[in-house]
Amino acid sequence: MITKIRRNIARMTGCNSGNATLLVALGMPVLIGGAGLGVDVTQWYMWKRELQFAADQAAVAGAWAAAESDTESTYQLRATQEFDSNISATDDFNTAPTVSLADYAGGTLNSVAVSATATKNLPFTNFLTGGNTTIYAYAQASFEEGTTFTSCLIALDDDDTGAITIGGSSVLTASCGLAALSTDEEAISVNGNPTVDAGWIIAAGGIDDWLKENTDDVIIENMEGLYDPYEDLSPPNPAQSQISREYSCSAEPTFTTADIETRTVTQYDYFQGSNQRNATGWANSSGKEDTDLTVFESAQSVPNDTVEETVESSSATWTSLGGSGGNRKWERKTETVYTTYSNILSEGGAQAGSVRPGTYTGIHIGCDTAFAPGVYNIVGGGGLKITGQHEVTGSGVMFVLYDGSWIDITGGSDVNLTAMQASDFMALGVGSEEANRLAGMLVFEDPDGPGSNLVKLNGTANTVLNGTLYFPNSEVFFAGTVGVTSQCLMIAANNITITGTTDMSTFCPAGSSEDEVVASTAAKVRLVA
Repeated sequence: MITKIRRNIARMTGCNSGNATLLVALGMPVLIGGAGLGVDVTQWYMWKRELQFAADQAAVAGAWAAAESDTESTYQLRATQEFDSNISATDDFNTAPTVSLADYAGGTLNSVAVSATATKNLPFTNFLTGGNTTIYAYAQASFEEGTTFTSCLIALDDDDTGAITIGGSSVLTASCGLAALSTDEEAISVNGNPTVDAGWIIAAGGIDDWLKENTDDVIIENMEGLYDPYEDLSPPNPAQSQISREYSCSAEPTFTTADIETRTVTQYDYFQGSNQRNATGWANSSGKEDTDLTVFESAQSVPNDTVEETVESSSATWTSLGGSGGNRKWERKTETVYTTYSNILSEGGAQAGSVRPGTYTGIHIGCDTAFAPGVYNIVGGGGLKITGQHEVTGSGVMFVLYDGSWIDITGGSDVNLTAMQASDFMALGVGSEEANRLAGMLVFEDPDGPGSNLVKLNGTANTVLNGTLYFPNSEVFFAGTVGVTSQCLMIAANNITITGTTDMSTFCPAGSSEDEVVASTAAKVRLVA
């Protein structure tokens, strides 16, 4: 019996016909486990990828919001909104993102950090670990706020050397900025030994090394985005400034203007008869049609005794159309004119040196002079010249230079001129948007004019100019001292040369700063983690 068992065992030991079945049976747990683990890992990867992408986008959106002063308080809301819009597969089981400001690269609270988790039970992983699976995502985006630059002096030429030239022993301590649009290697140059404290000095091209070595100002060369803030403006020309006038130091006579509406009614009638006295009506089927025409003109010069009324005048003209005897045909043209005078304004008995808004070929100050509020056009290449020892005042005024006209302020005159404000322009019929842009403009050179090389500002301690001086086609030679009382003085010109003993320390009233932006840099955001 034992021998038989041994024989059967030996026979079975030599048999290999069931090996495959045995191997499959032994490997089946590994095969099933690998397949289950593969399915779970694929799920992890998909969830992780979606969660990480949502966190990345949330951090970037939050950083953009934090980089702008108008939206910085909403960075958490913007980040959460962006996170939610990018979640789909894990929407039912991920946590709300945690959004906060964080320090980055030595900065303080200069980035937005976003973190989130997603937890879910996976069949195979739960079988092995006895618990849920949690995935984690973290993202961080840094931001830099955009910067705006203003300027008290801006040179507008796009390629000149020394577009701004600072010379002599001038003192420029306005601390409200210098800017040059020129792309030349030395767009801003120094010729002398000035004292400069401008706050910042920026140019589309290069800046003299002297300024880098002798000032503590922020120096920015080759800056993109510099622009003329007034480039798209046109000079205003209200009705009051279109009246031709002459400056005189003599008393002026009374001057009266009125709005005139002229209505002309023309009527045609036809008659038949040997003469006009015995003619009777005739129906002329081909006769002329009656007309009724109204014309309106504002601010027209009229006699000083004109009153508001409607004046009627009428005239009749007979024309023979041919025929003879009782068959002669006649046309009678009756013209009735109704003239209505309204808005009558009399400017009477002006004192010597009183100047009213209008168009002048030149204003050369020769006595104490007071400019009435309004717009003054200077045409024909003439100029506004203030010299001598005179008192010159004007509040709510604007000088517009056409045809290469110029301005020259020199000598010891006491000058106090203040620009018009938006409400002043709107009162003259200028639209609100344009009025707001023109507000504060004291001198405006016509951008379509040829410009002039005679623009000189050589003021004294008694020279006060409140407003903006805009010379897009002219070079301004600045020397001496100019003060302000109510608003900053800004000079924007094709070129600016500062010479002699210029003192620009009083360009802005105490506690004020120039607010006209001449350049801006965009905010920067980048994903860093």
